[in-house]
Amino acid sequence: MSYAISGECCSDASCVAVCPMNCIHPSPGEPGFGTGASLFIDPRTCIDCGACADICPVDAAQPSEQAAAEDVERNAAYFAGQEPLDAMDLDSWEAPSYQVWGGEPRRVLVVGAGPAGLYATRELLLRTTAEVTLVDRFEQVGGLVRYGVAPDHPSTKQIMSSFERITHHRRVRWLPGTDATELEGGAAGGLPDGFDAVIHAVGARRSRRLGISGEDAACSAEDFVAWYNGRPGSTLPVELVGPRAVIVGNGNVALDVARILLSDEARLRTMDVSPQVRRALVTSGIKEVVLLGRRGPDEAAYTQPAFQELLTAAGDRVELRYHARPTAWSSEGLALDDGTTIAAGNLFTAIGFEGRPIDGLPFDPDRGIVPNVRGAVVGRPGHYVAGWIKRGGRGGIGVNKACAQETVMTLVSSSRAPASPGS
Repeated sequence: MSYAISGECCSDASCVAVCPMNCIHPSPGEPGFGTGASLFIDPRTCIDCGACADICPVDAAQPSEQAAAEDVERNAAYFAGQEPLDAMDLDSWEAPSYQVWGGEPRRVLVVGAGPAGLYATRELLLRTTAEVTLVDRFEQVGGLVRYGVAPDHPSTKQIMSSFERITHHRRVRWLPGTDATELEGGAAGGLPDGFDAVIHAVGARRSRRLGISGEDAACSAEDFVAWYNGRPGSTLPVELVGPRAVIVGNGNVALDVARILLSDEARLRTMDVSPQVRRALVTSGIKEVVLLGRRGPDEAAYTQPAFQELLTAAGDRVELRYHARPTAWSSEGLALDDGTTIAAGNLFTAIGFEGRPIDGLPFDPDRGIVPNVRGAVVGRPGHYVAGWIKRGGRGGIGVNKACAQETVMTLVSSSRAPASPGS
């Protein structure tokens, strides 16, 4: 399923900035931008990530299945006869702006090969002569695209092939399966030996906690999503027990968890999940899910397309409850502050993610981020952040693109002087 833009498009191009696949045109600077009635989405390269719908101020970007047929046809017709564009095609990039960083190459370490780290690497290659070392604790690139996107959204994961090409660029040294702490130097907030700057793009993997009694016996979204996506080293910390499960949370991740829990064997066989995961889900006996919102429906964080997809897949097996405050979890179920208890075999928490402290850098525990100014870490010259560790656990794939661009421009602006001899 791709997205299409309807006739109500305001053409402000906010969707262009967040599209991870560069499939929305005409973009600023292209012929026709600002003169036509609408922008258009190329259905051949759209990966169904929903970034355009999330940011569209007039709700003009819609899944093709929900858009009017004439709008879908109009979007496709705009690209007829054109070659599809690849957002990560290194051969088609404009010439790097060497002058903004002096004449000498700089050596930059990028920690994390998820969307934020890869977009930061791309910007460094595009805007500077930098030589980039890219490290990640896993053996493959992708981060949350690989290990966070639900397995019934395979089109969204198509961007990983584009991400992987970045690692083959002649100015990139890719070190998979590497922990940044293994690099020499960098103690007490200094820079690792041989590098002029570090961009930390380590994400926000830790699930936020409810802070209720018995929560340690629940399953966090972090653990459940990592398990069904096959993240290396992940295990399911609880036994799945039907017939009812409760999910606390009202974002897209909570809806993903509900949809996967309620998928039957036939549907699971269409997904890229291991036989062990499929077997555990089929034999769980979970037939009903209660989605619990601590606030009202107006504050729900899920997108309309994600909600419609849940209803299509799960129908009347999902119960929505709002203004419900959990107080304790036990074998009896989830106790609420109104004195009632929801009988259930499993509790899943999906109330957002937060970052973890990075050795040698300041940390804001309330926001779960490294304090920064436009990506520059406060009080630590040469250190920068991008992605969720910079701005908090919110925003999808495309938002990381603009976030990384800002960080790289901040880095370049603060490093205009040529590198000193021997640095």
